[in-house]
Amino acid sequence: MSGIVGWIDYRRDLSRAAPVVRAMAATMAARGPDGEGVWTSRHAALGHRRLEVSGYDHVDQPFVFEVDGQVVATAVFSGNLDNLAELRTVLASTGRRLRDGGEAEIVLHGYLEWGRDCVSRMAGVFAFAVWDARARELFLGRDRLGLKPLYYYELPHGILFASEQKALIAHPLVTPELDREGLAELLTYAGTPDHGVLRGFRKLRGGHVAVVRESGVSRSRYWQLSAYHHDTDLAATVERTRELLLDAVRAQSRAAAPTGFLLSGGLDSSVVVGLAAKAGAGTPLRTYTVTFAGYDEQFRPDFVRGTPDGPYVRALVEFVGAEHRDIVLATADLLDPVARTSALRAKDLPSMLGDMNTSLYLLCLAAGDHVKVALSGETADSVFGGNVYGAEETGGTAGRTFPWVRFHEKHAGHHAMGGGLFSRDLLARLDLVEYGADRCQESFAETPQPDDVDPVERRARQDTYLQLTRWADSQLAHSERNAMAAGLDVRMPFADHRLVDYVFNVPWQLKSFDGKGKSLLRAAAEGIVPDTVLNRPKSPFPVSIDPAYQRVLHEELSRVANDPASPAAPLLELATVRERLATPEALAGSWVARTDVEMVLAFDQWLREYGVRLTC
Repeated sequence: MSGIVGWIDYRRDLSRAAPVVRAMAATMAARGPDGEGVWTSRHAALGHRRLEVSGYDHVDQPFVFEVDGQVVATAVFSGNLDNLAELRTVLASTGRRLRDGGEAEIVLHGYLEWGRDCVSRMAGVFAFAVWDARARELFLGRDRLGLKPLYYYELPHGILFASEQKALIAHPLVTPELDREGLAELLTYAGTPDHGVLRGFRKLRGGHVAVVRESGVSRSRYWQLSAYHHDTDLAATVERTRELLLDAVRAQSRAAAPTGFLLSGGLDSSVVVGLAAKAGAGTPLRTYTVTFAGYDEQFRPDFVRGTPDGPYVRALVEFVGAEHRDIVLATADLLDPVARTSALRAKDLPSMLGDMNTSLYLLCLAAGDHVKVALSGETADSVFGGNVYGAEETGGTAGRTFPWVRFHEKHAGHHAMGGGLFSRDLLARLDLVEYGADRCQESFAETPQPDDVDPVERRARQDTYLQLTRWADSQLAHSERNAMAAGLDVRMPFADHRLVDYVFNVPWQLKSFDGKGKSLLRAAAEGIVPDTVLNRPKSPFPVSIDPAYQRVLHEELSRVANDPASPAAPLLELATVRERLATPEALAGSWVARTDVEMVLAFDQWLREYGVRLTC
């Protein structure tokens, strides 16, 4: 694990560009706290930040391969290869002389041996770059589902790339700018696969590679979900699903560094822990749960959360005999400016999630005192069809835009996710419903479909694909970025591409055979987790319900609205803000009610800290 950066320029001598690349890499020091490396040449400069979690992470990157004193290629790598040993054996059999250079060495020699097809031989999560000094080309690759981030910014005569946006912003030639389309991305959680939100920023899409030449950048797909008719009965499907899950948990539990598990008490994370116990992945298993002081006593069910996590966590811990730690956060912890700023910087973008960001960051920070790798249950909802908004339909925008936007509209009264306090004129210009509808249609059009599929199954595949390629983008970033900001390598077995591809092709009638949420996963988890956990209704990540937290949000909103220097204030509908300030009780109760305030506060701080220029 780690972070990577690079600068390619065909008209500039980069031999002395080390200070610039080092400054870019330094912005990701939390992602790679164990070391730094920079390599420069005439037209290429690469950088790396290292987090030691495997037996090879002590090896310096960038990894350079020379023949007769001449550089042939240089590589930087972030992530982990599940089949590292297998690839090493195959490459050695071709006559290649390998050192103990870890993944970067394998990627580099794989590229030299197999060309661009090398990426299709890799299993795991990764983002990498190989500078081919002979061809003067840069080769970029990202794992199949895009779990490891990789951003780039095209220059007139080259390119910048990095694991995080903040590293690109640190380059002198980059001015961060948010235009109308970028703001629409933010306020719809569109997750457009190659959109980097800031103008000119792009993501290399999961399952894709890019080649940078002096003539420009070309991108191509090396993997996509398959489409076939599933002809296996329920019992065999359940068994195969369990096997694939067990394989994924076993593979991702392997690490030279201490490994633990982020446990919520919900089905998904509990299944990961239960399978790890079955696989013998450590004795005892180490589990970590975030909660809030007085939470169980103050908890009241609402339309999203029906039960507190505590009883289910304790049931699972006792069931598997885990060594467990509750990370109990006080309201002061959630309001700590250092923690809140760290959570904002982790994702490089403002978010309506507020204390969900801060509490996840603090959970990862606390777990990182004991382990360097943690497995999570993230993405199970997208794979197995268990998101709370999945069945939401409302008048007006029903069926036209993202289901998560429809959910938000129903419960928040508007369709701008976190944008309810923004100017009505601005929202009209953004036309978020139409933007979301267009992005949905793009996703539906590219959904892999087998021949002669019936309309119900066709739509079910479209909905699943939308969640896997759009909604999951924000969820993966939420977990991966917060964890890496705390120096914790988080791994997600439910995002194993073999499992995802298999379940994607299971018909909806088998995925939901008993009418309960995530029926197939529940069937596969029988005997793996306690029955109480197995049958627990879906309950999202917890949030603070302390009125003191809500009062502080109210006070901070007032300061932003009345600050003539606030960069966010000109974008707000001040009459609506004043109404909200006049009714502080509106923030009480449902978390959805305060998402608009959380977004304004995050947006204001983001504009100040990142120096973003608004053109929307």
